[in-house]
Amino acid sequence: MSMCELGEYRTISELRKRSVISRDGLKIGRIIDVVFDSNYRLHSFVIGGSRWEELREFLGFIEDVDPVIPIDSVMEVTDDSININIPKEKLKHKLEEDVIPENAFTYNELKRMKIFDKNNQKFGKLINLVFLPCGEPAFIIGGTRMEEFAESLKFEDNIDLLLPIEYIDNIDHKGIKMKTRISELQLTKDNKPMDKETQRVYLNSLKRKGDAKTQLLLRPKPEEFHDFARFH
Repeated sequence: MSMCELGEYRTISELRKRSVISRDGLKIGRIIDVVFDSNYRLHSFVIGGSRWEELREFLGFIEDVDPVIPIDSVMEVTDDSININIPKEKLKHKLEEDVIPENAFTYNELKRMKIFDKNNQKFGKLINLVFLPCGEPAFIIGGTRMEEFAESLKFEDNIDLLLPIEYIDNIDHKGIKMKTRISELQLTKDNKPMDKETQRVYLNSLKRKGDAKTQLLLRPKPEEFHDFARFH
């Protein structure tokens, strides 16, 4: 099942644990970054090798030639692997011309940016990325600002926010800006954040593009952190 027709949602935290396998059955590495084009659509994955190999690249001992796999080359996502339809020897790397489009953004860059609403009010930070069954991405927003927001709503538990990509107005060096004010967002279902099971059911129901809405998500409690990568 490809990235464009997932049976259930996945997070980048999950996918980073899976080995990427080429069409000829060779292990390429694991996902270390996600590339978005200038319209904030999923473009490709950047693949890294072992931690030792990444360290050697960082220190300049070997050339930084991390392969890049287009989103549409992903043919199947299993519990253990991400299988693509390109032979290993045909893969292009991120330093090659036109492999990563001009004005593209990467997930690692976005995680360092501040998030603002329409009124330029700061509103949390990007803590995870969700791939919905319809093939669209959505951000998970958390951080101390979300904790303060939870207090203002009289919620006792910490919360995060599901922010579909269509709610993004602009991304530049200043940060990520939403199209709406915080006060205008539809945030809760039945006036409370979604618990773990409700999150799972809701996210897996998003099989049509454009169906995702902003929702508050209950953050896992410490005893549930072994499931953290699955839900956040």
